[in-house]
Amino acid sequence: MISTLRQRIPKIRLGVPEGEQKAPSPVTTYYLILVPIICLMVMGFVMVFSASTILAISEGQNPYAAYIRNLIIMAIGVVTLAIIMRLSERIIRLTTPLVFLGTLGAQALVLTPLGIEVGGNTNWLAVPLIGQVQPAEALKVGLALWMGWILVRPTIDRTNATHMLVNVGLPVLFSLGLVMAGEDMGTALIFLALVAGALIVAGIPWRWWLYLAIAATTAVSFFVVQKPSRLTRILGVIPGFREPPSTHLPEQGDHALWALGSGGLTGVGPGASREKWNYLAAAHTDFIYAVLGEEMGLIGTLFVLICFGVLLYGIYRLTTWHQSDFARITSAAIGAWIGSQAIVNMGFVVGLTPIIGVPLPLISTGGSAFLFTCVGLGIILGFARHDAGMERAFGTRNLLRVNSVRRRRKVLKS
Repeated sequence: MISTLRQRIPKIRLGVPEGEQKAPSPVTTYYLILVPIICLMVMGFVMVFSASTILAISEGQNPYAAYIRNLIIMAIGVVTLAIIMRLSERIIRLTTPLVFLGTLGAQALVLTPLGIEVGGNTNWLAVPLIGQVQPAEALKVGLALWMGWILVRPTIDRTNATHMLVNVGLPVLFSLGLVMAGEDMGTALIFLALVAGALIVAGIPWRWWLYLAIAATTAVSFFVVQKPSRLTRILGVIPGFREPPSTHLPEQGDHALWALGSGGLTGVGPGASREKWNYLAAAHTDFIYAVLGEEMGLIGTLFVLICFGVLLYGIYRLTTWHQSDFARITSAAIGAWIGSQAIVNMGFVVGLTPIIGVPLPLISTGGSAFLFTCVGLGIILGFARHDAGMERAFGTRNLLRVNSVRRRRKVLKS
């Protein structure tokens, strides 16, 4: 019976008949993922300094000291990405259960006295010598790995509702419950996108999506009506319900649009934003895209938008053509997480989506978010690197062999 459950997860194929498909270059896929990451990180280095120093000045701190701290976090994130991408898929799969349980336990700690409330959400931990960390960012990585790990188990029947509910549904609901226990609905919505991305690539029956959509809509509606502020934010983006901008009592979204509008085509110049001087709340985190638009103009915002588009296209190619089902599902989950978070962040800056308080990946200030985004992208780059055969060209074993050959040649010459 187990053999009948070992089904090959169907790969996504759009627009091309099966017999005429030609796999794209995996090397190109690798660079379609790597190059946008580098561009976004460089833009993040610039914007974090521009936006975060103002907050430090307003609090009477040394602005350069604050930026050095962020720079150290970014350096750690880049090194972590470089290390993670060199790990084999076998190591990642073996450590997945431990990673998921560890991140789940860290998220549960926010319900203890170690939890800290920030902006109405108790989703932070006070860690000695480190400061405040957000375990939900780590849980995104853990849940993405778990989705890939559990959905390729030979004992899982992806067409059996009971199997899926017990092995996938319960861990997901428990993760969402811990996040919502801290009142962080914005992060919970990103978790839903992450799970949806994994399930799409896993190939669950399409009829299930109707039930999943009804369940998700019901749950979201229930939690929205629990807080009037959430309902106000949703109504604020629906035509006919949003009030026009007020110059006497402007809202956060009004300042964001003013920042974007005043940037014009080329912007007012790096560091010259006016809205970031405590007019625009969370200018260094949630609304850094507005500051980017003011300082870099339309060209800068389009550049970031294109970078995210190319990155997601590269991840799409990876999830479509990679030979490993674990890599495909995990990459889809991480791609859905990063893509949905970027779309939602840029959307609420321009007034198209409700303000749910999620940072712009690789751009916004934030230690936990930046670090674990790098971990997620490192995992994807590792899959792409393996698919392109680059571990054979640049792997550690090959370098050792080259050095050994060189030493032998030197001995023979002597």
